[in-house]
Amino acid sequence: MSKTYESPGWRTFLETVIADPTERQRIARTLGINQISLTRWAAGTSNPRLKHLYALLDALPNQRERLIEMIAEEFPEFRTEVAIIEEMPQEIPAVFYAKILEAYNQLTTNLRATTIRALVLQQMLSHLDAQQNGMVIFANQCTQPSCPGQKVRSLRILDGRGNPPWHAIDNNVRFFGLESQIGYAVQVKRPLVIHKQNIKNLWYPIHYDKLAESVVAYPLIRANQVAGCLTLISPKPQHFSETHMSLIHNYADLFMLSFEAADFYDFDQVALGIMPPRMYRRRSWINLMPEQPD
Repeated sequence: MSKTYESPGWRTFLETVIADPTERQRIARTLGINQISLTRWAAGTSNPRLKHLYALLDALPNQRERLIEMIAEEFPEFRTEVAIIEEMPQEIPAVFYAKILEAYNQLTTNLRATTIRALVLQQMLSHLDAQQNGMVIFANQCTQPSCPGQKVRSLRILDGRGNPPWHAIDNNVRFFGLESQIGYAVQVKRPLVIHKQNIKNLWYPIHYDKLAESVVAYPLIRANQVAGCLTLISPKPQHFSETHMSLIHNYADLFMLSFEAADFYDFDQVALGIMPPRMYRRRSWINLMPEQPD
């Protein structure tokens, strides 16, 4: 005897709502999707992205709590993720912008760079991981070519901050090339987000880390030039939402104030190579092992 497909509650609810063509059009416009996608979600023939589920809550504010409960029946992690995002401030505090601008205008060149990097990385960590569920953020800079006219062939780590399970950070040099998510994001000139560990291991096995589930590589781009990349890692799958990405974008703008004009390279000056194994095996920059009990 064959089993009949039973549509989850939120899909049945959505099907009822979008039966009204006007409402279907409004919701699709709010979510920035095609109306056909709404129909497929309701029918259970496709699944929405997490960002669209968040947007659906905003599109139907009067049904928000009911929707959260229904969606969580199919996607158990959804309720927790919504709570985290709602507790997280949606904007960078104005006072922090003022602090960065003061450092930029008042400090000498060398002190300005290190101060702004430290301030932005610490504020990002405090903001994006306020509950200290675990996150590490580090910044990478394009490695200066040894001779004028040569291409940028790698990126190197500048600085970073982390909450457990990432706890030990030192200053050893570590390089990344096109074989890494970081290098590839810089080469293609756009942010790259990985939401699950098995995908990370599939595409970037050399830089595989058993603790990393969600990883963001966000290139530091000013106009048509690039200086490096910000990297964020979380031990939770599907962690980085559209809200996170918007905040990362704004923090990246602030972080770039730590660079001088000479630190930026035209896109055609960047041709990342593949780093040999010794570059990332012998000189690990960040200790990715869990903290040990006292």
